[in-house]
Amino acid sequence: MYACVYSAGSPGPVLAAIAQQFSPRYETRGDLVVVDVRGLDRLFGDARAVGDELRREAADRGVRVHVAIASTQTAAVVLAIARPGVVVVERGKEAEAIAAVSLQILGGPALVRGPGLSGPADGDGDPERVAPQLEMFRRWGLKTLGDLAALPADELSSRMGQQGLTWHAIARGVEARPLVPDVEDERFEASLELEWPIEGLEPLSFVLTRLLEPLSLRLEQRDRGVAVLHVQLRLVNKETYARRLELPTPMRDVKTLRTLALLDLEAHPPAEHTIGIDRVGIVIDPTPGRVWQHTLFARPHPTPEQLSTLLARLGAAMGQDRIGAPVLVDTYRPGAFGTAPFATVHDDHRGMGRTGRMVEHTEPPRPPHPAPTAPALRRCRQPVPAVVALSDSGAPIKVITHRRGFAGGAVLRAVGPWKTSGDWWTDGWDRDEWDVALSDGASYRVFLDRASGGWFIDAILD
Repeated sequence: MYACVYSAGSPGPVLAAIAQQFSPRYETRGDLVVVDVRGLDRLFGDARAVGDELRREAADRGVRVHVAIASTQTAAVVLAIARPGVVVVERGKEAEAIAAVSLQILGGPALVRGPGLSGPADGDGDPERVAPQLEMFRRWGLKTLGDLAALPADELSSRMGQQGLTWHAIARGVEARPLVPDVEDERFEASLELEWPIEGLEPLSFVLTRLLEPLSLRLEQRDRGVAVLHVQLRLVNKETYARRLELPTPMRDVKTLRTLALLDLEAHPPAEHTIGIDRVGIVIDPTPGRVWQHTLFARPHPTPEQLSTLLARLGAAMGQDRIGAPVLVDTYRPGAFGTAPFATVHDDHRGMGRTGRMVEHTEPPRPPHPAPTAPALRRCRQPVPAVVALSDSGAPIKVITHRRGFAGGAVLRAVGPWKTSGDWWTDGWDRDEWDVALSDGASYRVFLDRASGGWFIDAILD
């Protein structure tokens, strides 16, 4: 048995508070709430007594409601909206009870936007699109839900699609979907008051393990993972030091979470790190658990826990601003790049297109004749200073450098210059680039930095 409590304009939390007094299984749908009242007859009596108690509880909270009790949610919802007071429908008479209800109820917000009662999520539940379809029913001569229920389901589906089948089910009072009980947002947090203050990361690791183990078990039971980990330390001087760790992928492994927290505290210790800690708290922002589908042909990769630990160790050793994935920047400056935080993409299916279909990778057709190969350019991450002698025309005639591993000599052939400039809206940069072949067999790309007037070897031509 299901009871529907309806009050136009009442907020969902108020109706949810009423439902909580009777059953833990309830679902709020806008300005109504559906409650599973099976078994309440042992406490209150028959179904009408249960309805009277629901209405009395609402009146005590200052809310006027309609209550309907039926064996299906659909019938209870329709009757609660259509009829005031308390309505009880016997099992098997749902279609008869709602047959006289006007078809206009299908355009109401509770049925149009109600989950599972509005049809597919392609816009058919939009009230603006429902109105023309209800007008079609009027032209067919239909006035009540009983008239709609008398139509053949297959004929209605051929003319109105899935939405027609959904409304036909509502008109017959059958279930459109099962009850989906509301679940309160569960907080995953734990704290521990220490009898004696602790100092250092080693004793803190034992406390973190003690706090994380029950939290990890609860996360596993709820199929949740840690998205953000908050570590709160209360110092002896009553100040609170908090750290926030955003994890690249959901995880709940105790050892990994403890290691990440300790590495973050090692890299960012409190300003007064010599003062002891007398309270440790953990707060977790949960997220749905990680779903990882392995493939037969993909090579095994490190787990997200291993990658997260590695990134945390690198960040603690080098600084968070010195690690990341290279990204292109909006500039023509040679060698310019930026970094972005690493993100572990655990559900990256190789070979999947944007539409979710497998994309067939085929080899490009080979040319009939081998294409000429261009020389490889091995760029120097830091340009090598050099001394360049110029001819009267401004072309390089000799290149000398004292850097080990780089040769020097007379220029046998020079191509250039290629003048480049950019970032004129800031400091600007200008350079003249030359490709030179030296007498000792080496080939370089050299450039003149106009700002400093110095010459540099930018790359090696192989």
